[in-house]
Amino acid sequence: MWIDDCVLAQCAQPFFLTTWIPDFVKVVLGSSNRPETEVQVESCRRDGVEILKRYGGGGTVVLYPGCVVVSVGIWVAHLYRNDHYFQGINRGMISCLEAGFPGLSGKLSQQGISDLTYEERKVCGSSLFRSKQYLLFQASLLVDEGLTLIDTYLQHPSKEPDYREGRRHGDFVTFLGAQTPMTPPQVQTHLATQLPHFLQAELGEELVAPDLGHVPYLLRKGG
Repeated sequence: MWIDDCVLAQCAQPFFLTTWIPDFVKVVLGSSNRPETEVQVESCRRDGVEILKRYGGGGTVVLYPGCVVVSVGIWVAHLYRNDHYFQGINRGMISCLEAGFPGLSGKLSQQGISDLTYEERKVCGSSLFRSKQYLLFQASLLVDEGLTLIDTYLQHPSKEPDYREGRRHGDFVTFLGAQTPMTPPQVQTHLATQLPHFLQAELGEELVAPDLGHVPYLLRKGG
């Protein structure tokens, strides 16, 4: 997927973060997902919705102009400990969002492997791609209403976190703009300018210098 490649192209940097708002609807599969089990394929074909696959794992998502995508490329101290890095990055995301939008204060948490939730309902999904000590984190934050798109283009997931408890999309997800005043451009600007500070403060000594010997491999993978 092009955004994966965009981040990998910057892998010689110790820390790289980019945010963007999709300009049209697309479906993105996790690395092990299959469209026939996760996607309403005929609906995507009918509407000309592209189905892409990212390098990282996690579930299938719909990207649309009402969400904000965050991509982070960093070098970290440990080869494994993915849960630890999910938790650290998500703590930084939560602190950053609460600082910019006080109406969210105390309402956001991490559930499942890596979801961000607002009072038990999902508002953000994320994934990791790991290659030795390089970590590529991607997250899609639901800001404006997009339930119709999710219902139209996604099947019920083949794997789900325990806290979902079989809930339909409409009972499981919510949108931050429905909880406190915000727009996707406001969220994007805030995260682009403030999230690096929060992540660096949260991860601290976990962030290390690039392994220059591994950079050529990552550049080749990213095309």
